[in-house]
Amino acid sequence: MKIFTPLVFTCLFVLSQSLTAQDIHFSMFYSSPLTLNPALTGAGYDGTFRAAAIYRNQWMSISTPFNTFAASFDIKLLQDKLKNDIFGVGGLIQTDESGDGKLTSTSAMLSAAFHKGLDKGHKHFIGIGAQFAYTQNSLKWQQLAFPDQFSGTDFNTSISNGENFSKSTLNYFDMNMGILEQSTFTPMVSNMIGFSVFHLAEPNESFLGHTVRLSDRFVVHDGLRIKATKNFYVCPNFIFMYQDKAQEINLGSAFEYHMPGPKTETVLSIGIWDRLGDAAIITGGVEYYKVRLMAAYDINYSELKPATNGRGAFEISIIYTGIIKPKSLNYPILVPCPMM
Repeated sequence: MKIFTPLVFTCLFVLSQSLTAQDIHFSMFYSSPLTLNPALTGAGYDGTFRAAAIYRNQWMSISTPFNTFAASFDIKLLQDKLKNDIFGVGGLIQTDESGDGKLTSTSAMLSAAFHKGLDKGHKHFIGIGAQFAYTQNSLKWQQLAFPDQFSGTDFNTSISNGENFSKSTLNYFDMNMGILEQSTFTPMVSNMIGFSVFHLAEPNESFLGHTVRLSDRFVVHDGLRIKATKNFYVCPNFIFMYQDKAQEINLGSAFEYHMPGPKTETVLSIGIWDRLGDAAIITGGVEYYKVRLMAAYDINYSELKPATNGRGAFEISIIYTGIIKPKSLNYPILVPCPMM
């Protein structure tokens, strides 16, 4: 067991040189709208602007944890001119740090989206969004152990690793796009469905001077919002992601209870999802004065369960929506993102 952990990470690193990388993911995917779909820029909230942040910690029980963070801001512009339509712009910063080699990816993105109202009642919208990204990847390869450094009983990192690292940082530009359709069918039922494609530029991600393209990632997401009673909502939703033969499917539902107050209502939420073949996801949260605080925990049940003992990942997110324009200005309200 003394050599098991470093040997596993060595094997994973060597294999990664012949595979394309895969992206970050969040269990509470609607809590990070601009990493889910560029077309969510300016959409999914009642207000003028939205600020969101989310943090994820994974695999603390079996290795150096993977830490992922994203923060975004988006705002609706030109509402006095567009009337029935919405134009949104925004920005996103995300960072991901994984493994003993501190493989770190940091991206800054700019987003824009236009949502066309299909009726004067603001019940149906179709939108398209684009995102332009600049990414820097870095790797502290000196902290990794390689096969040439294995002595038979342990790894000696003071001797040559036999690898030819041409660089320890990578920088590249990228582009993402998405579409979004939103419908309010009745005062009781609304729906939001979207499709997005990431890494249209397919940038090179090799530290060894080879050509290893970052494959396109395809995302389909859908969420219903059902008003079951006066104060109780059911919000089922799912996400499907596919990238270079790797796929992920999350499905489940949140349940909201709206408690009226003298000035504002308080919304309590609990939910359960399943990431098929990997983990059950439990969520809970509260919204008060347009501030939504959510938390999630992944209960791992995959083949890693003997090592994780069911402990997968923890997430926490916060979203704030605000209004910075005159109340007299009438503007369309889109379908709100399902609470997660």
